[in-house]
Amino acid sequence: MKRRILFFHYEFPGGGGERVTRDIARYLQPFGYETYIVTSNRKDGQTPEVTLIELPDRRLDSKDNADAIIHAILSLSIEVFIVPGFLLDHLEYIRKQTSCRFVYILHNVPFWEAIAKLERRKRVQGSLVKRIEWYLLGYPKAVWLKRYMKKCIKDYRKTYDIVDAYVVLCDAYKEQLIKTLGLPAKNKLYVIHNSEKKVNNVNLNKKKQILFVGNMIYENKRVDRLLDIWGMVYEKLPDWELILVGGGKEKDALQKQATQMNLERVNFVGGTQDVQSYYRDASVSCLTSTFEGWPLCLTEAQANGVVPIAFNCCAGIDEILSPSGVNGILVSPFDKEKFADELCGLLTSPDRIEQMRNMVLLKSQDYSMDIIGPKWNALFGQLLEGGSSK
Repeated sequence: MKRRILFFHYEFPGGGGERVTRDIARYLQPFGYETYIVTSNRKDGQTPEVTLIELPDRRLDSKDNADAIIHAILSLSIEVFIVPGFLLDHLEYIRKQTSCRFVYILHNVPFWEAIAKLERRKRVQGSLVKRIEWYLLGYPKAVWLKRYMKKCIKDYRKTYDIVDAYVVLCDAYKEQLIKTLGLPAKNKLYVIHNSEKKVNNVNLNKKKQILFVGNMIYENKRVDRLLDIWGMVYEKLPDWELILVGGGKEKDALQKQATQMNLERVNFVGGTQDVQSYYRDASVSCLTSTFEGWPLCLTEAQANGVVPIAFNCCAGIDEILSPSGVNGILVSPFDKEKFADELCGLLTSPDRIEQMRNMVLLKSQDYSMDIIGPKWNALFGQLLEGGSSK
């Protein structure tokens, strides 16, 4: 008898979180699982490993969508409902109307919502008076009184209490939630890394290309820092070019910044379904984010023999790239001068790049589906056998 699981995604197929869902679905098929996706925004793309169900409302968290999810769970006899990354207001309502198991996946660093909100507010727009008011009144309240964190902690605890299992990306995030939410030693937290697929026929004849891959959003990605860093080094590296893959609301502003800085050899290629071709040719990947959870662009780089360098802004990045100098390069947040020095030193040392390329290929095997998949299979099996906590 087939066991049916249902994921919620705001849009599908989409970015990294959606790719992880497809990896899970593909792995579980031979174990008798059928995977369904409910989504508010269906995108173009083939998804043979899942069955897509479109929700009636394009808004993330409407009552109509909640009712449609309930209908899908009941009509399809769904046994596990999985919510990756969204703190849904109607989650408790859906839970009360159904009898399946609930799993929440935190696809980011804990309390990222509060960090992002503070970053948005720090980037004050408007009159001089408004900017002064924010830095004298708004910013101190947000930081000292933990204005944004208090609501975030409350929302996280509510979600934790509703679900049967709460999945995080690394052990450090688990410990952070235990401490901040006041959870007991025996809890519903599970640590499962994001998976990374093996790349066949990795190209070792790399070009002199530096790569950024991601959605260009100010709150976390901070690609403006990467442009500043490139401005410090590009004259010393006349044979190298910087390629930025991805769209996002900051793309136009970043292109304008590059023009104003008179940067050379910067190529904004936009969003693409063929990211693999850029990983194939690039030598080094750069990430200058303020926060991340478990950035797939780093593990994708490793799997393609691309040496990653990033600000050590979260435990996920630290685990992926440690030890620094072996599996990538970690730079203290957010020291752009140090980042530029590390990048320049790496790019002028071909032997070091080659040595690290071999190491990152080995590191990427730690996140193969042969290792990650059994953890999902075991979690779902435990939930369906009646257990909801460790």
